[in-house]
Amino acid sequence: MVVKIKTKVSSGFQTVLPAEIREKFNVGPGDEVVWTVVGDKIFVRVRKKGGEDPLSKLIGAFPTKTKVDATAEIDAVVYGQR
Repeated sequence: MVVKIKTKVSSGFQTVLPAEIREKFNVGPGDEVVWTVVGDKIFVRVRKKGGEDPLSKLIGAFPTKTKVDATAEIDAVVYGQR
């Protein structure tokens, strides 16, 4: 399902995270909004404040000797950033 929600950018270059998004993804104060630019596209996601990276469960399923930042690892593979 694709949902499009529009917001405007203020003169101070700010925008509002729509209520539908905040509620669906339980976004609150202190959470981070991560903007990733790939070519001419922008991808936006939210990282919860102080919470474990939810993607770490996928990468962490295999034993490693060091702690892995799952989001950075996936970004590196998907977007070619290392």
